[in-house]
Amino acid sequence: YQGCPESCGLCPEHQQHTCVPIIELTDHCNLKCPVCLVKNRNSTHLAFAEFVRIMDTLERCEGTLNLVNLSGGEPLLHPEIERIAEHLASRQVVMSSISTNGLQLLKRPELVPFFRDLGIVISLQMDGFLPDTSCALRGIDLAASKRRVIDLLLEQQAPFSLTVTLVKGYNETEIPAILDLFFKADNALSLMIQPCSYTGSGGGAFAHDPLDIITIPDVAKLLAASSQGVLESSDFLPLPCSHPSCFALTYLLKLADGALTPVSRLFDLDDYLDVIKNNALLGMGEDNLNRVKDSIYRLWTASGMIPNQDAVLQAVRNILTSLNDNNGGLSAKSFMSVTEKHIKSIFIHHFMDAHTFDLARAVKCCQQYPQADGRLLPVCVFNNLMR
Repeated sequence: YQGCPESCGLCPEHQQHTCVPIIELTDHCNLKCPVCLVKNRNSTHLAFAEFVRIMDTLERCEGTLNLVNLSGGEPLLHPEIERIAEHLASRQVVMSSISTNGLQLLKRPELVPFFRDLGIVISLQMDGFLPDTSCALRGIDLAASKRRVIDLLLEQQAPFSLTVTLVKGYNETEIPAILDLFFKADNALSLMIQPCSYTGSGGGAFAHDPLDIITIPDVAKLLAASSQGVLESSDFLPLPCSHPSCFALTYLLKLADGALTPVSRLFDLDDYLDVIKNNALLGMGEDNLNRVKDSIYRLWTASGMIPNQDAVLQAVRNILTSLNDNNGGLSAKSFMSVTEKHIKSIFIHHFMDAHTFDLARAVKCCQQYPQADGRLLPVCVFNNLMR
């Protein structure tokens, strides 16, 4: 034992469990993005038996997993992607997602209903709508292709999330249009903003001053300014179980008229932080449900203090009624099947690079790359020190 980070995998000094395992299925990719965190070698695919072994390890360590993400490379290039997806859907996982640039979905559009029917969320890399943006960040004009992918997801009513790499001076002006899509699409479940990490291919592709980069507070302000009054920067709070320099997030409650209101404004702060801690998803065990109910009772008596109070109370009542009507009981999956229809989420995740690497952050990392040999490698440790 050499200590952190040399003994990573996880070592006894690590302070967090695995909230979000990211399983890299392949290092093959159909793009060569200047902004990529990794350098894909187009050399290998994860064997199906290795995938099963990884899932066995995760279930042994965590029991039921809140979220599992399939990644790459471009995971849709894996020759056994359907078999892997079907196996993942059979495991003890509340929600699964697959990260993709979407190009393969245009070649194989049947994959969209396939993932939808398995309950796997398509996490689409989406940096903006303008050709100049994709040329700069992805090395090729993807504007028309991205619109076709989004149209396909909307047409098939497939649940999806949007993942944005934000590079200072390149695509901040794209945020209003991305938010507009996210707010209006009922099947858009979440939005992830990732300020550029200057490592991997991105390490040398973009000239930058390491003392003048986009930070989480910068993104929160940008989102608020681009939201047409829906958001305030104070709506974004650190994930309690993570390092505050790594994650901030907010949840949005959908009202009957299509409006959105941040969930954090409806809770006592301590209750809200308890509900979101130690979970990749909005936590909802029996204790947390009681906290939600207590908050609803406070809302009911806070006449005039909550904007759109009647609409908010009706939206929450609809959620609770749906949960009560669920014959499967209050399982994590049944809760998610209900709440994903009523709640959207926005995450800000700032990966570390050589200029920002900090062991105090690394030991609290809850996103890890599971390895076939049983190790669980924190994302930023692996990206910066072990690739």
